[in-house]
Parts: sequence; C-alpha cells; structure tokens
Amino acid sequence: MKKLAILCVTFIFVALFSVAVSAQTEEKKDSPLLTHWSVTISAQGQDLPGTIKLEKDGDNFKGGLTTDLGEAPFKNIKINADNTFTAEVTANVQGQSFDGTVTGKLEGDKLSGEITLSGLGAFGYSGKKTEK
Repeated sequence: MKKLAILCVTFIFVALFSVAVSAQTEEKKDSPLLTHWSVTISAQGQDLPGTIKLEKDGDNFKGGLTTDLGEAPFKNIKINADNTFTAEVTANVQGQSFDGTVTGKLEGDKLSGEITLSGLGAFGYSGKKTEK
C-alpha cells in the first residue's frame, strides 16, 4: 500500500510539473507586449534611444528594433505566457552585419531586456509603451 501511495504522489507531481512548464512556455497571441516600445539601449557607456515594435502577423509575430543607426528586423519571435519574448535579429553597425538575439520581459508597464550581438557583446535596454 505504501508503494502505491508513493507511486501516486510521484505521478501527480510529474503531471503538475509538466503542466506548469507547458504554461510557462506557451505562446500568447494576445500579449500586452504586442505594441510599440520607446526604449533606451545602454551601449558602451552611452545611451541610444530606439523603438521596439512587436505585432501579431496572422498566426505569427513580426517586429524589430529601430534606432538612429537604422532598422533591425526580428525573426522567429516567441512571446510567452509569462510576458517575456525572444527573437533573432541581424543588426548592421557601421557597414558590418551582426547576428544576435533579443530578449525582453514586461513588468508592470516597463519593458526591459538584453540585445546580444555576436562579436559585440550584450547590451541592456529598458523602456515603456509609446503611441504608435
């Protein structure tokens, strides 16, 4: 009887853990992240203003980062149920192309995250929702 109780408890734990993990990685199609964000990127001791745009595009998402240096479209955008997102990006900096990733997390009405570009490193950013 004791073995059966342990087996039942183990099964319930595994089932609950699986549901929790699934809920954390589920994509949200109606996320509050889907808007325009006025951001400030901290890059090598300087602040660079920009805009992050995240939008629904049918069953997928589209978006990108725009600064005075140009535009960097996002690819493979994933928006999660916990109000986080990830995307791939290719940025052109002074005529050179750098591949990387962008992550973000919405807390309250503030968006913050990191832009990581191969060969250049990681740059933090933060911002708030803006009018389109």
